[in-house]
Amino acid sequence: MTLGEKIYRLRTERGMSQETLGDALGVSRQSVSKWETDQSVPELDKIVAISETFAVSTDYLLKETIDQQTMAVSGSIDGIRGDGHNQGKQVIVQRPSLCYEYKSKKTFKGLPLVHIHFGLKPVRAKGVIAIGNAAQGIIAIGIVGLGVITLAPIGVGLLLAIGVIAVGGMALGSLAVGVIAGGAVSVGVFTMGAVAIGQFSFGAFAMGQQIAIGDAAYGNIALGFSEAGGTIYEEIRAADGSFDYQAMLNAIDENVAGHWHIFVSWMKMIIRVMARQ
Repeated sequence: MTLGEKIYRLRTERGMSQETLGDALGVSRQSVSKWETDQSVPELDKIVAISETFAVSTDYLLKETIDQQTMAVSGSIDGIRGDGHNQGKQVIVQRPSLCYEYKSKKTFKGLPLVHIHFGLKPVRAKGVIAIGNAAQGIIAIGIVGLGVITLAPIGVGLLLAIGVIAVGGMALGSLAVGVIAGGAVSVGVFTMGAVAIGQFSFGAFAMGQQIAIGDAAYGNIALGFSEAGGTIYEEIRAADGSFDYQAMLNAIDENVAGHWHIFVSWMKMIIRVMARQ
């Protein structure tokens, strides 16, 4: 197998385009094409870079008699014996890890507009739109994500985060921490969930410093379905679902500071909906 054939094989096994490989090596797509068709040979520094990119030895690339598939998985073989002088020589090879990467040529403030990077080993995608094992970008999608808008099992988003564990301005997840948080366990300013803890909380167990509404509700102003504990106002909803919603609205107007206006309006809406049921 020629050097060009080996480069082609390594590239296609990883799902890389000629353009992507060229970008990684600092050459044009046409140069990669010429290498693969044996019209030209990479310079020595590019051969070293190719070996590092695909985690193979330079011996494997340069010697046509060495086939990657014949090398032991452990990374060494005894042999290339034929003439006796090479007996006992070891050829060290790492089996290449599965990896896919795409990076757009167009950039914004030095970042590619799109960077996709997945692999069996830890790899990172960083771009305006980043998709990968670990993703960092304005829009980040991955296993671990950091961005303005993040979708990941573990995600941190300045504006929005959605994941199993989500931290952000608005966070939605099994465990959600944010200004506005919704999830099984939610912590923030305005929270909704099975366990909701914040300034304004609605949930099965709701602990709201200002207002709490839930099966068990605790706060300055508390409305509970089963139990309630309020330092200023508390009420347990009757068996028929009724409660003195006007008295609760009055308590909110008299005791909650005006700078909480937007969150107060949301809690009042919930109270009005419950009163109509």
